[in-house]
Amino acid sequence: MILVTMTLPKGLVPVSIFLAFPTILWLFAESPVMSMAYIGKILGVFGFTAFTLALMLAIRIPVQEKIFGDLGMSYTFHQKVGTVALIALLLHPLFLSWTYFQFSTESAVLFFLPIGDLAKTLGIVSLVIMTLCIIFTYYVHLPYHIWKKVHRYLGLAFLLGALHSLFILGDIQSIPLLKLVFFIFLVLGVGVIAYRVLFNKVFVHRTPYVVSSIRVVNDKFVDVTLAPKTKGISMKPGQFAYVTYMSNGVKAEEHPFSIAGARPDGSIRFVTKKLGDFTNTLPNLRIGDEAMIEGPYGSFTYGSGGKTQCWIAGGIGITPFLTFAESLPDDYDAKLVYAISDATENAVANDLVTLAKAKPNLDVVTWNSKERGFLTATSALEGFDAGSVDVFLCGPPGMVKALRNQLFALNVPHHHIHQEKFTMLP
Repeated sequence: MILVTMTLPKGLVPVSIFLAFPTILWLFAESPVMSMAYIGKILGVFGFTAFTLALMLAIRIPVQEKIFGDLGMSYTFHQKVGTVALIALLLHPLFLSWTYFQFSTESAVLFFLPIGDLAKTLGIVSLVIMTLCIIFTYYVHLPYHIWKKVHRYLGLAFLLGALHSLFILGDIQSIPLLKLVFFIFLVLGVGVIAYRVLFNKVFVHRTPYVVSSIRVVNDKFVDVTLAPKTKGISMKPGQFAYVTYMSNGVKAEEHPFSIAGARPDGSIRFVTKKLGDFTNTLPNLRIGDEAMIEGPYGSFTYGSGGKTQCWIAGGIGITPFLTFAESLPDDYDAKLVYAISDATENAVANDLVTLAKAKPNLDVVTWNSKERGFLTATSALEGFDAGSVDVFLCGPPGMVKALRNQLFALNVPHHHIHQEKFTMLP
């Protein structure tokens, strides 16, 4: 029998406490009467709490990385908590409507129509907007810039839902402490919306850079180096940053990219795969074009592991490992396994040759899946003791999930597996 030691995700405890507190407060203040309406009220309290927390988890401030370990984990919670909030808030009116169904179907239908009562109307409109936003942001494939704009309408849904909670005549109004909590949630939610949407350019620090070199590697990849206009950002190997280009040929949209290299003069490098409307236009960049950098973010760094490491990259997931390798200390023993589907997917072939020569304590293996089949954890860890090596993963979600399961089967300790989120962050 294989025993896998699992650890709780960092940040789970504070998230659980935040979600539970208002509901527990309501349960203690109200005499429990198990009915459909009672359950509906509980779902309403819990759903609004989860909605507030989901907004806070997407604010993107340094304290998030301290609480959750990295920004990616905070966004993972953001997505899950947001989904739970939607489910709870959808069930909330359904359970409340049961009383009306007992009288007649007509009265139940009227309950769902946004007429007659302001508080009810606010709640229904909020729920409709929230449902449409969730559908379009997570279940419809939209261009990234449209996805972000649609996602921002969740702020309007939250505001309407908060007003619904404060205006509704019922239990919240009769429990002063709970009413205060909901008012605080309203302030927090509006504060988050104002911080990220209305006053983003005022409160969020960005560092000015200019394009100092650009190289189109092939029809799939673009290699861009940015030089700081004044003082550059201070980063750790493996971190990422949000980049906004000011160029006539590229949309002024903010996108997150892993930093593929850092130079003593403060220059930073990004190797980007052309995957969509924005990244396909990056070849239009010109020397001297300006860029703004927000960050860096991320805790995916080799310093979080021991001195014996195996780095496994898939596709463009190679980028954080380039900075790993550049700064790898002499007393570390590392192996980089780079899995690509074919030779055209190797955007950094020259880098790997250079690093292999410059770093005798780094073993570089390029795994061509077309020639050798899919990479397995057993092949990647060849030469290592599975119980003592630290494994760092960055690549497509399917590949990372499969390798994680294989690593567990090889008895690699859970806390020795480090993963970079290979998904788009808002």
